[in-house]
Amino acid sequence: MTRMDRWIQKKRIQRVMRHIPDGITILDIGCFQGELFSAMGKRLGKGFGMDPLLSEPIEKPGYTLMKGWFPDDWKIKTALHCITMLAVLEHIPASLQSNLAKRTSEILLPGGLLILTVPSKKADIFLKLLKKMGMIHGMSLEEHYGFDPADTKMLFESAGFSLKKHEAFQFGLNNLFVFKRPD
Repeated sequence: MTRMDRWIQKKRIQRVMRHIPDGITILDIGCFQGELFSAMGKRLGKGFGMDPLLSEPIEKPGYTLMKGWFPDDWKIKTALHCITMLAVLEHIPASLQSNLAKRTSEILLPGGLLILTVPSKKADIFLKLLKKMGMIHGMSLEEHYGFDPADTKMLFESAGFSLKKHEAFQFGLNNLFVFKRPD
């Protein structure tokens, strides 16, 4: 990762952390190397991360990272208060998104939070330019297929979630969504 990749990731994590209560159990889908959990520090209760790009499982104090695809490879039976997906949904093929939304609803505790960041459609133009200039590596940018962030609300509401918050950030190139599972 370049310095710019890290800066973009850090800003995304900071935006998401504002909505995560202290001391809870979290699943971070697309966790990369566990940067969200590291940033949370002592605020983290217990963390589980899942990422298909991990070469091997990682055990750290307070969290475990595992290689795999959600929901197919998620086998842990635990009470989850929150699920995060930071810059992940735009990599998931449309044909698999409905099942992903349904499974997140099934494994979250009642009242649990689902927090996502989704880039705007215009973000890919800038990301491709930054990649061409060598300023970013643009992790798995080739997997972006033009997901429309406007579809996020309907996707997760159809799985039973209610939208608590939606806001654009990073000059309108990124979107934060905070959903709640009904009590």
